[in-house]
Amino acid sequence: MTAVSICKKCILTSGTPGITFDRNGICNYCLKYIPMKVEGEAKLAAILERFRNGKGKYDCMVCVSGGRDSTYTLWKVAHDYKMKVLAVNYKNPFTSGQARENIQRSVRTLKVDFYDWEFPNDAHRIATAKALKAWSHHPSSALIPIVCMHCKTIWPTLYRIARDYGIPLIVVGTNPLETASFKRSGMGGARYYHKLSFLPRLIGKSVGELIKNPRYLTKCSWAMILKMYLCAGHNSPYLRWRFKDIEVVRLFDYLRWNEKEVMTTITDNLGWQKSAEVQSPWRFDCRLDYIRRLMYEATVGVTELRDLFSKMIREGMISRDEALVRIEAEDKISEAIAGSVLSDMGMKMADLNLDKH
Repeated sequence: MTAVSICKKCILTSGTPGITFDRNGICNYCLKYIPMKVEGEAKLAAILERFRNGKGKYDCMVCVSGGRDSTYTLWKVAHDYKMKVLAVNYKNPFTSGQARENIQRSVRTLKVDFYDWEFPNDAHRIATAKALKAWSHHPSSALIPIVCMHCKTIWPTLYRIARDYGIPLIVVGTNPLETASFKRSGMGGARYYHKLSFLPRLIGKSVGELIKNPRYLTKCSWAMILKMYLCAGHNSPYLRWRFKDIEVVRLFDYLRWNEKEVMTTITDNLGWQKSAEVQSPWRFDCRLDYIRRLMYEATVGVTELRDLFSKMIREGMISRDEALVRIEAEDKISEAIAGSVLSDMGMKMADLNLDKH
């Protein structure tokens, strides 16, 4: 078959892990794609009604990051559905200044109570630097998620906060299109970590990566890594068992995610803005994602944003031509911006060895 550099339907490239093309140049990710389905607003309203006006001060908790989807979720739950909300934020040391402003403006405008928390002793930043340094000795797309291990272990704390405040419901704005499809050929992504059926692949890939780069054995906390795989998703068996008294609802399981509606709603009503550092309004809230994009680009030649746009094409949300224009503008991270993120960890661009792969 003639080599194909980019899918004729979406914008995934031939470097995408696990990709194949048919005789028409259409990739297997498009051919096997299952369109997104939602449960409907009526079901969401019924769930929220069950928790409305309970015994506690709050009907629910909403997790906020200052990004677009969590901000929209806060607006919908507090304003449209009139729930009594506690907005909770994990103070990620890599959170952008604009994201912090978005959070403060949103909770102030909506007049909801706000709670934030962080890992003590700068543990998140220190562990991330160690993981990046270990990764740089053998750049691999499969272990890029390791640099985000602290963010992948926040769910137990979120559940405990809800329990401490007597909150029986947590609402999150997780975008159903965000988990990159190509990750399944690696470690699988957060939605697969806890699946027993995925365990053989997970163990096999982990052993293989350790053989190639044993520095992970000494540079990273294996207790934290174990916690990441047990608790990376709110619906992991461990967390469902540990916090049976608390329900988690993902807004976009019930309402179809619509980028234009999300953006218009939060900019018009809450004065939300993206960071001026980057062109994309997606995932700017964590500046470490700038580094992740460069890491994926260097190791597999495709980023999670390209995967997102490809799914949006399949969903009929944007045209392929629009996606091509947007990826060219929005997927670029300048070395100056990336360098500023690394400098907070005492590192510089050359330390990542991105040209080593």
